[in-house]
Amino acid sequence: MSSHLIHIHHRDGDTHITCAAESRVLDALNQSGLAVRKPCRNGVCGLCRCRLVEGDITYQWRVAHGLWQEDVTAGYILPCIAYPLGDLTLEDIALDLQR
Repeated sequence: MSSHLIHIHHRDGDTHITCAAESRVLDALNQSGLAVRKPCRNGVCGLCRCRLVEGDITYQWRVAHGLWQEDVTAGYILPCIAYPLGDLTLEDIALDLQR
């Protein structure tokens, strides 16, 4: 089982975690202890969105309905349906402040 390194820039500093190639990015973020917003978990609401600064992801057969074209152009992804294809750098993580 291969894994990839994810570098996360957020307001509390930088975090580095690993994500199995077969796991969704959101699952790895939550397992690391980051309180990421995640209401729908299927790419529709867009609340978990974050910006992909570096690296590549795949949504496999899913469609990121929760992003506007402007979001996609700006580099935003939906980690709830994203799988890493290599190491990633993320920022603008949507944290759940009520947790």
